[in-house]
Amino acid sequence: MIEEITASESLRKCSECGGEIIETSFEFICKECGLVYEKHYKESSYIFSDNPIKGNLSKQYVSIGERTDFVGGLGTFIDYENSKYLKDKSGRLLSPNEQKLYRRLKKNYAQFLRIKNHETEYRVFNILNKICVYLNLNRNIRNNAAYMYKKIIRKEQKVINNISLIAFCIFYAARKQFHNAPITINEISNAFQNFGHRVNPRLILRDAIEYKIHLSKSSTPHKSEDYIVRLLNEVINHKDLENRLLKKGLNWSKQKYHNELSKKCREILKKLSSWHRGGRNPFILTGAIIYLANKLIARENS
Repeated sequence: MIEEITASESLRKCSECGGEIIETSFEFICKECGLVYEKHYKESSYIFSDNPIKGNLSKQYVSIGERTDFVGGLGTFIDYENSKYLKDKSGRLLSPNEQKLYRRLKKNYAQFLRIKNHETEYRVFNILNKICVYLNLNRNIRNNAAYMYKKIIRKEQKVINNISLIAFCIFYAARKQFHNAPITINEISNAFQNFGHRVNPRLILRDAIEYKIHLSKSSTPHKSEDYIVRLLNEVINHKDLENRLLKKGLNWSKQKYHNELSKKCREILKKLSSWHRGGRNPFILTGAIIYLANKLIARENS
């Protein structure tokens, strides 16, 4: 990464009050009087160069106008794409001369020119953003999925299917994050199908076998504890839960039942060693433990 620091390294004391100069909010300022000296430019987005030579660190750079999960340039669009008349911030029409000026600027910086030669990547990242919102995935997962996609595209001359590839990247990125518990392949494929894309678990697994060699091999196996919060939320949010509690004779609120069930599940998990868990699917084992915890609570309060 390139870091440009315009302030002199020898500048340590304020020329006005003699106070210490510190860096805050990307600026060098005096700690005592607040006088701003220089800006500290630092960009964190990591972008691959187009150079085919691998492992050349001098060709890996940071560009202000590029982001990991976005295709386009600096700035924003001028008005809507097909708008006929341009208006100012107050909603008033611009003068004829300004209309002519801004239409020309809009034409020269149209969306087509921004994404030229990157149409596939632009479409894939639009899909990525939609899926991440639909599955409530955080920004780190989205950025990591985009990073993995770019890394694979850079090393592969041709991929089988870009849509299934980004689905695999989402799955792989989500597995490395402890956010909403690991997302299953079926959930990802269902999300893509809801948006009209023909992606199924078989295609995601195919891409995993084909392209995983380009990604980091270090992966921590997930345990049943990682799924507890998510599966308990599904139980608590079930529409028939209150009726079931009344039927069992438990006059508890949802919150109290959630706390008791969570406590009981974690007590059971603490008693299960790795030897007892065997090699069972942690997701299925978590479901079985929740069922057992519910039975134990019913027996204790009967």
